[in-house]
Amino acid sequence: MGRCAALFLLLSTCTMATAQSGIAIDQDFADWSEVPSIAVSDTVGPLVAVGFTSDAERIYFHLEYDRTIALDEGIIPHGTKLALDLDNNPSTGQIVGSFQGAELVVHLKDRYVNQSQSGGNVAQSSLNDAFVRMAPTYGAAEHEVSIDRQVNGFASTQTPLRWSVQCSSSGQQVTASDAVELSQDMAIQLATPLSRPEGTEVRVAFWNMNRRMDEASAQGAFSRILQAVQPDVLAMSEVEDFSADMVQDLLNEWMPLEAGTWHVAKDDWDLMVASRWPITETFPDVYRQYPVLIETGWGGAMMVTASHLKCCNGAEQRQTEADEYMAFLRDAMSPGGALDLEDRTPVVYGGDLNMVGPGQAMRTLLTGDIHDESAHGADFAPDWDGTALAELTGMQTDQAMTYTWRNDNSQWPVGKLDYILVQDGVMEVRGNFALETASMTPDRLAQYGLQAGDDMQASDHYIVVADLSRHDRPGTKPVKQLKRID
Repeated sequence: MGRCAALFLLLSTCTMATAQSGIAIDQDFADWSEVPSIAVSDTVGPLVAVGFTSDAERIYFHLEYDRTIALDEGIIPHGTKLALDLDNNPSTGQIVGSFQGAELVVHLKDRYVNQSQSGGNVAQSSLNDAFVRMAPTYGAAEHEVSIDRQVNGFASTQTPLRWSVQCSSSGQQVTASDAVELSQDMAIQLATPLSRPEGTEVRVAFWNMNRRMDEASAQGAFSRILQAVQPDVLAMSEVEDFSADMVQDLLNEWMPLEAGTWHVAKDDWDLMVASRWPITETFPDVYRQYPVLIETGWGGAMMVTASHLKCCNGAEQRQTEADEYMAFLRDAMSPGGALDLEDRTPVVYGGDLNMVGPGQAMRTLLTGDIHDESAHGADFAPDWDGTALAELTGMQTDQAMTYTWRNDNSQWPVGKLDYILVQDGVMEVRGNFALETASMTPDRLAQYGLQAGDDMQASDHYIVVADLSRHDRPGTKPVKQLKRID
């Protein structure tokens, strides 16, 4: 089965999917299974193998390492460079190790692109300027990278392309033996409806509001997006400057309920949870994470945790925060302590996790593998059925990408910072998505009352959404589009 067909079957909300290359930048590498890879003969460094493919919009690299690599950082040395000879002429362009003639060189670790110009000059741009997209955003042994052909000037070329990948930290280099013909087939086209899939009982959304809720232009974008998405529960971060009453008033204006008012709870810093149903308990003492109990419309409670983990170079603190939440959840799922959840009460966790660098904190949040057991207690299985939590893919509705943070002026490339983790032992995931309005067609924008610039006008983070229902068949789990770290 091709990638396009698989996406169509897995996403019941996918109504248009015409893919030829079938590569999605989503941290799921199954779509590379039919793409041949070249093993690296020099085993001194971390690089193991490289795969390459293309479609009419992009070229793609699949990079495999023998250790955890943060691709756009040098925490673990790698110095990966992608060298492209766009005119199939070794006598023109830049030299990268043993490879000559590169018109385009992508320096992943140092986050810039060098492009050869006439007269022998070289222009430097950012990864964002060159539309370089990567997954995962945090460290892993396997990565995928796409480079936009239109932006970089080789969309319509019929000239075969030569490529090479170098790890400058070790001197490793792998080069395609022959120039490759670039595909002119269309990339994956997604058009996921924003309406709820059949059977959805609760729609939960997480959104970093970027401290803009009092700005008039941002309020218009917030309003249009929320009216289009219509979540039942909205977990927010970066709202420290706003009161729960103010946010309640805004939500009542943007998404008026047929009866009653929105319920809004705020922690002691920058997190809020809003619900169309009553919020019965709150737990503001979990650092940078805010669990609340909601009496939902499915006839029982659920626990939703809004999170905003430490940013940037804070890997150690993110790990501590993940450990603390797992200790809280273990206590909540066990008799005694600060909270006793009723057996099989569904738990949803998400928000801006700032998951960059090594990524061990994500493993803790998914599997319950606590790093500092002396401070936070023993490991445990965080789902009621004795397994790990599930990470939702969060594919964008209108392109095969999963990044949720974008700042075109930043040295850091776009990335997936916003996540939803669920106990899929007691919940069925009917659908999930991230919304980037910039990639929607005019017809799609008009259909939902949106504007192309709404995503960036509202925040530098995209809203991420999950459609959920209960399922109470112990030992069984439905098939759905998920990511898991085992």
